[in-house]
Amino acid sequence: MDPELPVIQSRLAHEDDLINQRISWLMSSQSFLLTAYAITLNGLAGDIGRPEATVQRRLLELLPTTGIACVILVGIAVIGGMFALSELRRIAVEKFSSDRVDIICSPRIQFLGISAPILIPLVFLFIWVAILLVSNR
Repeated sequence: MDPELPVIQSRLAHEDDLINQRISWLMSSQSFLLTAYAITLNGLAGDIGRPEATVQRRLLELLPTTGIACVILVGIAVIGGMFALSELRRIAVEKFSSDRVDIICSPRIQFLGISAPILIPLVFLFIWVAILLVSNR
């Protein structure tokens, strides 16, 4: 067995782990922000006359922007991970025969594997943009 193949495989596994961590960050941040938005909205609906209402209104304006910023930042990091995976796979294809490279990952599996890291940030981005559009009416 070629000694470079395990190195490439471990680097691929490391990049996959980083992408998973980034998606976990996104899920955690978005669940926190959406919960904060719902609680703030509910509190504001309860009594607009309270002194905290101004802060709550400002928070309702800032939470979607913060959510969008988090989506963009994590999206950039995920795309960076995708580039790293692509580069590692390119190196593997150049160094090894195709039957050995398919052990690392076939193109079909690669496509299916990147669907969630690409689509999940887009879902949250859609939610925040929809909230902004509805709240600006």
